[in-house]
Amino acid sequence: MARLQKGERDERRRQIFQVLQRCQWGIRESEIAQELGLRRRTVNNYLRELQRVHKAEKDGWLWYAR
Repeated sequence: MARLQKGERDERRRQIFQVLQRCQWGIRESEIAQELGLRRRTVNNYLRELQRVHKAEKDGWLWYAR
């Protein structure tokens, strides 16, 4: 599998964060994956990155923007 360039990674992270911001009541990573056409595991990796920089948080199965 080809590696993504930095700009592509940033764009995916931005798209995922926008979905989180739009879903005030929380959203599951599988729903984000389906909406953006990505694998669930890929979305999970980006969500963890967002969590590390305090832009996302998880409660049970749901993810929220901070």
